Amino acid sequence: MKRNKYKDYLWYTALAVFIICVIEGIFFYHNVENPFLKVTLNIQNAIKAYKIDPDIKQAEALAYMQKSGGGIISVIITYVYCLAVIVAPFCTVGALAVLIRKPASYVRGFFSQRNKKHVLIIGEGKYQFAFIDGLVKDCRVTVIVSRMLSEDTKLKYINKGVKIIQKYGDMSIETIFKSLDIRKFNDIFLCDESAIANIEYLKSLSEKSSKYSDAGNSAYQQIHVSSADNSMAELIRQYYDNLDTKLFDLDIVDVNKMAVNKMYKEHPVYIANKDDNYDVHIGIIGFGDFGQSSLIQGLNMSVLSADSKICIDVFDKDIDSIIGGFMKNFSVDALEGLKFIKEDIYEGKSTGCYELKMPFNTSPDKFGMDGEINISFFNTDATKLHFNKIFKKCNDENPFTYLIIAMADTRSMANTIIELKQLLYKKGDTCINIPVIVRVKENNDFASIYGEKNLYTINRDKDIYSYKSITNQEITNEAKLFNHRYNLLYDVISGYKKDKNIVVDDKFMLEIENHLKEDALRIEKDETELNNAWHKMSIFDRESSIAQSLHQDVKRWLVYDKKAYSLKDNKEELERIEHRRWNVFMITRGFKYEKAGKKDLYAKTHPCISKWEVLKVEKPDTLEYDYTPYYILKVNKSVSYTHLTLPTT
Repeated sequence: MKRNKYKDYLWYTALAVFIICVIEGIFFYHNVENPFLKVTLNIQNAIKAYKIDPDIKQAEALAYMQKSGGGIISVIITYVYCLAVIVAPFCTVGALAVLIRKPASYVRGFFSQRNKKHVLIIGEGKYQFAFIDGLVKDCRVTVIVSRMLSEDTKLKYINKGVKIIQKYGDMSIETIFKSLDIRKFNDIFLCDESAIANIEYLKSLSEKSSKYSDAGNSAYQQIHVSSADNSMAELIRQYYDNLDTKLFDLDIVDVNKMAVNKMYKEHPVYIANKDDNYDVHIGIIGFGDFGQSSLIQGLNMSVLSADSKICIDVFDKDIDSIIGGFMKNFSVDALEGLKFIKEDIYEGKSTGCYELKMPFNTSPDKFGMDGEINISFFNTDATKLHFNKIFKKCNDENPFTYLIIAMADTRSMANTIIELKQLLYKKGDTCINIPVIVRVKENNDFASIYGEKNLYTINRDKDIYSYKSITNQEITNEAKLFNHRYNLLYDVISGYKKDKNIVVDDKFMLEIENHLKEDALRIEKDETELNNAWHKMSIFDRESSIAQSLHQDVKRWLVYDKKAYSLKDNKEELERIEHRRWNVFMITRGFKYEKAGKKDLYAKTHPCISKWEVLKVEKPDTLEYDYTPYYILKVNKSVSYTHLTLPTT
């Protein structure tokens, strides 16, 4: 806005200077008899004033004024003219600055973006500029925009090296693609606020890529589709998985899920767990997109043992309208396990609460798992009096071990933190003794304000939109390695089963470890196999490998930090932990148990979603695979993979 005003003032001033010079010329040249000469001399003088060389010098103008004996108007015009002659050159300099601003921005942007990955951004809405601002730090960005950007906005991004392609009116995206070689982009980001629009862009890109199938240049191009809606994400998965020929890799980007993964990575769920207590009690205040992702991912990261209790209490004033959409994370049959109860607050006052327990008493075979999960959704406003009563009751019955505050209003959130400090303090405490994570939208450091060592902030947008974060390179590379090793172990174990009865003894485990170590050395030399295997996987299977990789931190803590389990002596117990975690992952992705057949991605059934003892009877040949993460954990301790920089494209 300031720059626009500057340009307006510049043109107004330049025009005023020109008019003043012309008026002065009319007086000065009025004795010139030839009309044509009179006009041209006047204009020439006005023009030359801008280059500090007017024909009518200031001294000459003043001398003429005195000689002519003009009145007050002549005096005023002459003195104003003397000032205008001084101002005119500055107008020239300002105009030159404006004129070269855009070319200079192109040049500056070009040199700042050399040797960077080339990416394309398509989409409108609230995420567009966040993606541009985040990616431009590490990439050469080309963006296709439908709305007209202001000149200052354009120059801002051009200056950073962003190439802007304008999509006008009814112009289709296919028309733009005709003149755009999409093969030159390492990554393509679809970030429209409308999930339907993103799917349409994806279809157009897929058709465009098919034309280059013979060239093979687009084979592992990465397309990232932004989607926070589970239903839309499922449509995207199905579309990609049903493609006959996959000429690109697809990644579904959920910025809330990315921020949540970062939160659990930096502040693990197990921080507050002491001695032999592996129960987890998470409180979530505010159940928007971030809060919902916190619950789903929190269940995966809260599996600390096979038989522990995981309790999650959710508090939100709009639970009645939110719960329907959230339950779509589960199978439709899961509604059988959902109950609505009235929770007494104080005499004469109660509030509604939805309860979900797993395994479900009504359908224990469909959603079987070891341990116990209790989720309560309280319809209450954290700013109201009765919230304190409900929260205190939940904490008294089962003390919280982890707390997430994801409220929309900063002021309400600040007041809630003050109240929670009183509710969570115990006698003799000097601070809150559990992790309290506050989701902020700005760069607010609540921890320093309140002086609480266990109070942390997580900014959803900070560093989330960077190339590294969006592409999720670190965790994706770990997942690629896990998938590869899992396939390797599958082949080894299948060989054992074919040739002999499998005996899980020291010799067997040593052979497995040797296979993994040998493979690690081979992967150091050639990482192509990892990427090829990943490329062939369904989106769901990729997400499953990523979830397992995220949980490796928990397993590492159990085995090496806490030393609660021995890889050699507690093999079955460790397998039970992993099987329970896998059950949780499958159920929270809409799957249920179906004894017959194999995994069905579309019916969302799987024969292994069951308690461990049931699995031992019905699927004994699958038990060994639940130990796969621990084989990998052991090998990772002796073999370093930190040097690996696996490409995502």
